[in-house]
Amino acid sequence: MDELDDKPVPVETPPAKPPVVYEETQGDADEDELNKRSEMPFLDHLEELRRRLLWCLGYLFVGIVIAFYVNSRYDLLSFIIAPVKPYLANGKLLIIKPTEGFMIAMKLSLAFGLILASPIILYHIWAFIAPALLKRERSVVLPMLVVSIFMFVLGAVMAFYITLPLGMQFFSKFQFASTEFMLTAGSYLDMVLMMVLATGLVFELPIAILLLARLGLISPKFLREKRRHAIIAIFIIAMVVTPPDPGSMILVAVPMVFLYELSVWIAYAVARKRNSS
Repeated sequence: MDELDDKPVPVETPPAKPPVVYEETQGDADEDELNKRSEMPFLDHLEELRRRLLWCLGYLFVGIVIAFYVNSRYDLLSFIIAPVKPYLANGKLLIIKPTEGFMIAMKLSLAFGLILASPIILYHIWAFIAPALLKRERSVVLPMLVVSIFMFVLGAVMAFYITLPLGMQFFSKFQFASTEFMLTAGSYLDMVLMMVLATGLVFELPIAILLLARLGLISPKFLREKRRHAIIAIFIIAMVVTPPDPGSMILVAVPMVFLYELSVWIAYAVARKRNSS
């Protein structure tokens, strides 16, 4: 019995489990591809940037050529003066320099060509920065890009169809018996481009506030404390980007104040979400 007790008892080892094989989904494959592209060397990034810039310039050139052809056939300037045509003498603008007509055609072609090429340019911008973002970041940045485009277009449309006619009506009243209200094509086109661009950029305020709030650079408390200073700054900006007409200034300032208040609520929502996570 003692000899039997001294013999070692064999221990059965459990069978080895087969290795777990995870199936790669399409989303994982796409994520891996983006990660590979984001790990490119610096010189490869520069090469891709150069290539995309060349594509953007090429599409812009094509857009300018198309816009120049359309302008020569359908007179795009007539569309530009439509909101203020009732305030112009004989419904026309003046050209007082020999080269002014050519410069106007070039400016119109550049502006409308940029509009035509903007979808492709935005695509190349997104395709260049997307590999450097995580999947969660891309799901945030892409909607913000779409909303920012919408806000810019909204501000530009408001400036063109509301602010510009009111400003022209205001200017046309300051006349004398010995003068006649006339407007040169070059000065009018420069005013339209400046007003549309400036108002469109001003309407990007909520998007800028949202980005700063997500980065933690501003807080809802800071925005609430600086509300009075912000309203004063808003009216100053509205006075600069609009004609010196109280009505036009108010039409631009009031939406900007509303957008600022909206930005406060956006910053509050972002801070609340950050604190809860």
